[in-house]
Amino acid sequence: MTIRPLLPILAAMLATVVAGCASGMRFSAIRPGVNQALRVESGDRLFFDLDESGREWDFECDDPDVSVSIAHRDGTARAELHIHRGYDGPSKVVFFRRDKNGKGSDRFVLTLFRRTGDAAFWE
Repeated sequence: MTIRPLLPILAAMLATVVAGCASGMRFSAIRPGVNQALRVESGDRLFFDLDESGREWDFECDDPDVSVSIAHRDGTARAELHIHRGYDGPSKVVFFRRDKNGKGSDRFVLTLFRRTGDAAFWE
């Protein structure tokens, strides 16, 4: 028996596994530094990087169903948002960084809304 007849089946299985591993993870949805409104659903995880340039980014979130964390490494802040089960929104997450005097300098807001209805897979 050769493996050639099984290749389409193996390819389909691999595509299913890869798609399943990536569900709920969206990397390109956020443009750092720009106020945005995003549709999210329970289980989503959003990641993005912020340039720190000597000042660390921080955040404020008004919804306990949204976890936000920032990992500071080598002049870059890696932000992660996790949307918890039962999320019903809307929510606001404010990212900001202050100068040495404690005054606000850079700021942007992500407004999150619960995704409802059907959506195309590319949205």
